[in-house]
Amino acid sequence: MTALVGIGLYSPKQAERLIGVDADKIRRWLLRDTSPSGPLWHPEPEALGAEDTLSFRDLLEVRAVAQFREYVTMPAIREALATLRDYLERDYPLTHPRLLTDGKAVFLRSLEENGEVALTDLGKRQVVFPDIILPSLLKGIEFDASENPVRWHPDPQDPSIVIDPKLAFGKPIVLPCHMSTQAIYDAFKAEDGDAEAVASNFEISLDEVNRAVNFEKRIAAGALLH
Repeated sequence: MTALVGIGLYSPKQAERLIGVDADKIRRWLLRDTSPSGPLWHPEPEALGAEDTLSFRDLLEVRAVAQFREYVTMPAIREALATLRDYLERDYPLTHPRLLTDGKAVFLRSLEENGEVALTDLGKRQVVFPDIILPSLLKGIEFDASENPVRWHPDPQDPSIVIDPKLAFGKPIVLPCHMSTQAIYDAFKAEDGDAEAVASNFEISLDEVNRAVNFEKRIAAGALLH
């Protein structure tokens, strides 16, 4: 159980709620060997004995797959995954701050010695210079010095809502109190919508209560915050 602490834990349904990717699709991509090519990868918690569960890194990688899927085919994504795992020596290569797509292929952005930006076509492994480059598909993610994702701000309208795998098992929290938005929202409903009572009971600000409640209401309404 200790090994599962700090990696974030999400059921496919919880992941669907946060990233807008259908739970059944997540299971097809990762949790079922229904494709002749097999799953895109095996989720991190699986090796630790937790079935039907995603980690924080799995969550963001699935989000990246879904976003890349809007521009490129699944075979192209599989090819990019295989190439990137080898090229970058990392298990979750699509969650990389320098990945881009032109709608046909997946590229890795790098800075050449002459100061110009070069793109490596990960399928063909050749350097290309397209005229138009789409912005990164990983907006809202914080990366550490090794370019690994460490935090995600899922709500573009409120940067104080954070998902951090080391806090609250990776469930959304509100800053600066670091309390679970779900716990605050549950208390809000138990208090019949009295936000001031919740703030007093938890010894947090009224603003934090309102932000948490607003986030949970928008998620419940199906808002595409990702």
